[in-house]
Amino acid sequence: MYIKTLISALAISAGTLAHAGTITGYTDQTAFATDFSSAVTEDFGASALFPISTGVLNASTSISTPRGPISPGDIVDGVTFSTPIGAGNFFNIDSGGGFNGGFLDSIGTTAPRDLTVTFDVAQTAFGFVTNMLMPSFDITINFVSGPSVTQSLSVASNGLEFFGFASSATDITSVVIDGTGSSTFNFALDDFTFSDQPVAPVPLPASLPLLLAGFGAIGLMRRRQKS
Repeated sequence: MYIKTLISALAISAGTLAHAGTITGYTDQTAFATDFSSAVTEDFGASALFPISTGVLNASTSISTPRGPISPGDIVDGVTFSTPIGAGNFFNIDSGGGFNGGFLDSIGTTAPRDLTVTFDVAQTAFGFVTNMLMPSFDITINFVSGPSVTQSLSVASNGLEFFGFASSATDITSVVIDGTGSSTFNFALDDFTFSDQPVAPVPLPASLPLLLAGFGAIGLMRRRQKS
């Protein structure tokens, strides 16, 4: 069983999500994969490779790390992961930590840092898994036009949890992830998945009050507009 939450522009404020129409949130990775069967996933391999001294990781990355090289083609096409350059292990493909194989993280307490995920072309949906290494985080979604939307989310258990988002339009240009609940990891995630596949139409329930009641019961996401 999975949770799928529809957030209507009207449920927030008139015009807030006019550029995106409807955003759908997923907490089940299998359900997301079913709805977006053509999605591409970056699993960050199986080995620890760090630090990534350039602060940039994509399909063109060619860099030697103390743990081994990252070569062009090691990362899937279509997406760039980046963070401001810092000291120490500020940007890493790590291993262990409860994740399956490699995962992307930033270790250090000297300054908060964000992970920015930029798509080569606009996408319809994206998702990733995380765990208690990033127990709470803010995620900002940027679109082709209109204001960004920021969600504050938290991890409920010690296991891996999936967080996915889909727009009713193919208009997601980038994502910013800011881990807020750990003194060690600024961000930690794996299996970053993205798709430009159109969303299948979702029939609306006959009763709008029942729909809104469902939103309150699930309480999946707190949202606010970010100018």
